[in-house]
Amino acid sequence: MHNTALFLLQDWFNISGRGLVIAGQITEGQINSGDYICLDEVVIKIKSVEIGDRTPNAFFIGLILDTNNQGDMLSSLTKLRGKNLSVIKAITF
Repeated sequence: MHNTALFLLQDWFNISGRGLVIAGQITEGQINSGDYICLDEVVIKIKSVEIGDRTPNAFFIGLILDTNNQGDMLSSLTKLRGKNLSVIKAITF
């Protein structure tokens, strides 16, 4: 696996029926569905990449994560708020 992007974590929330969304900005590279994001020691698959509006002139990127264990991740997310997270793409041969 190799680093393909950086994502600045600003917030997170849950969308009923869709899952945990981490919100922020892409600070480097490109992020696609199927990539993986590193939260401390945990690597989680990104199910979807969405764009959301904050105000008429500002937007955020929402990454919907493929996880069933949201409760255990909240302390990690709190620690990582305001930091760049590594996004990686699995290399297949």
